Amino acid sequence: MAHDGATGPDLLAAAFALIGDEGWRGFSFATLARRTGVSRVEIYRQFRSRDALLDALNRRADDAMLAVDDAELAGLPPRDRVFELMMRRLEAMVPFRPGLERLARDAGRDPCLVLATACRLDRSLAWLQDAAGLRNSGVRARVARRVLGAAYLQTLRVWRKDTAPDLGKTMVELDKQLRRVQTFAGLREPRSRPGAPEAAPETA
Repeated sequence: MAHDGATGPDLLAAAFALIGDEGWRGFSFATLARRTGVSRVEIYRQFRSRDALLDALNRRADDAMLAVDDAELAGLPPRDRVFELMMRRLEAMVPFRPGLERLARDAGRDPCLVLATACRLDRSLAWLQDAAGLRNSGVRARVARRVLGAAYLQTLRVWRKDTAPDLGKTMVELDKQLRRVQTFAGLREPRSRPGAPEAAPETA
């Protein structure tokens, strides 16, 4: 997968490997510089703060999710479109799993980390709704994002332990969760137009 820095090490991957070893509070850019051999100036150019690491990982996961060809989603029912997009995101995060596993443990002691992660997830889910042809604005869309977020986070519990190359257990769990929430998440197939995207986004 492409990463920041054309020829050097993948600093984002190295940062999350370090987080996996040292935890969120124990992470330091000085240690990252020593471990990678990259100057602190170059690291600063890419990541101005620890929060920038979370932003960069979120963008990388979203890039993988949104890179899907529209032809691959055409004709799929809403739940299957969301399944495909979420799985692409989860697959992109596999190399960062040790760091994310440590973050999940550290988040219990850091409410600010939980809040920052929740805000990033909400933005990502709005893009997912857009890519899947679902409403992504208005009250109903916001409620649907909360429901989709809960399904996604529940799936993450399985994904964190799923070391199989095909993420088989993760796929089973995600399918189960999306079926469970499909009514409130706006994933039911419209009866009048099977396979068609749902109504255009609301304007308020």
